[in-house]
Amino acid sequence: MSKINWRHYAKNLAIVIITYALTTLLAFVLDFRGIHSENLLTLYLLGIIIIVTETKSFLTTVLSSVLFIMTHNFMFLEPKYDWHTPHDHGFKSFALSAGLFLIVALIVNLLVSRLQRQMAISKQNVSLHKKLYKASEGLISIHGKDKVIEYADDALTELTGSEVEFFFDIDKNDENEAKKWCYKNSASCGHGEVEFPDAGHKYIPIRSNKKTVGVVSIDCSQHELSDEAVNCVTALLSQITIAIERADLEAEKQAEAEMRAREHLKAAVTKNISHDMYPRAQEIYKNAKSIREGMNLMEESEIIDKLKVIEDESDFIVQTVDNLLDINKDR
Repeated sequence: MSKINWRHYAKNLAIVIITYALTTLLAFVLDFRGIHSENLLTLYLLGIIIIVTETKSFLTTVLSSVLFIMTHNFMFLEPKYDWHTPHDHGFKSFALSAGLFLIVALIVNLLVSRLQRQMAISKQNVSLHKKLYKASEGLISIHGKDKVIEYADDALTELTGSEVEFFFDIDKNDENEAKKWCYKNSASCGHGEVEFPDAGHKYIPIRSNKKTVGVVSIDCSQHELSDEAVNCVTALLSQITIAIERADLEAEKQAEAEMRAREHLKAAVTKNISHDMYPRAQEIYKNAKSIREGMNLMEESEIIDKLKVIEDESDFIVQTVDNLLDINKDR
């Protein structure tokens, strides 16, 4: 038996002993003041309620009830300090009271256990909604589809306590039939569902603009997902879908902006070519033609001057073309 269990049982035993001692001591005081034994049995019932509340154990409640009834039988039922049998005077009244005592003790135990279960479920649901709120708040500041999916993976893992995986663009050649069915029918399947109930994972569709864009897989092999957890997952998936759509829209806007920038650059380059390079090309053509047609009539110095103009203008054009090629290479 584990060390933790021993501590648990020791704690329950200490609670029973202390409650029994205090209840019996108070019963002696009330008996001394002339309180009827039936009222003392009610005092022991109060002790049982305390034990039920503190130990949360059905077996401890039953054993304590028997101990309290036997103590009342021996110490406070007339004649005192004697075990009473069904033939003794007043035993029938005691037996009825003791029976009611046990019934009430068991009912209290069941009610307390149910209340504690409901409190545990409520506490778990509060924790789920806090995680959902935190995840939703974080999605607002995430940009980029890949970063949104990475954040969503971590958020769903934190929310469910299970391994989570996203799948997009599922094709008919995928070997996972449950995943394909979820994607095709836009409905949950897998663990705990009507379709593929024996699967170790639960598959939930990711919907966008009334169409399924992907599937999220949640590992359920370690523990079950409560209905409230599934609802929280569905709510978070809706927000994740919105974040993905926002990221896609931002990417489209960025692509459009880059396209407009390229068009603007193209227009600027065309304008520069027409404004700067075309006149220079004309100058090269004019000087080259002049040399060809009048070479025999020109002085050597004049020919050299025209060739220098051709060289300078050509150098400018070559440098401009190299710069344009570098710009395109960088983009």
